[in-house]
Amino acid sequence: MILRTAACLLTLVAALGGALAANNEKLRIGAFGSGKASGPLLTRNELRDCLALETRVVDANAGAAREREQLEKEKAELLRSGDALKADVETLDRSNAEAIEALLARERARNAAIEAFQARTDAFNARVGEIDTDRAAFKQRCDNRRFDQGDLEALRKGR
Repeated sequence: MILRTAACLLTLVAALGGALAANNEKLRIGAFGSGKASGPLLTRNELRDCLALETRVVDANAGAAREREQLEKEKAELLRSGDALKADVETLDRSNAEAIEALLARERARNAAIEAFQARTDAFNARVGEIDTDRAAFKQRCDNRRFDQGDLEALRKGR
């Protein structure tokens, strides 16, 4: 009876030791950010949220960079058209009603383009504000936080 109890205890200790060793091998720490990671480990749900937030910020930054480049091109074109309009005003034959009307039509079209550009710029600035809000949320909730690499792998596999 004592031998059987001792054998059971040895088997139990070996099983627990193997389980503990497996858990220690499983726990590989990763971290967001480049600073010293601290605080409790992120749960799998928190890690999922942080990954989604990080992806949203990275994708939005890339989209904003492309949109900014396009807006800069449009701005340069509006400036160029304004300079051309000024030059045409200086050389305008003021006795020609058709030339004056054509110049006024170009000016109205440019003013409409400027209003549309301003609306797109305002919308762009609002999106940049949203990106900044997401970036601040990531920094507060996720940056320099530790997580289990096993959780990351599981999330990437869709578990």
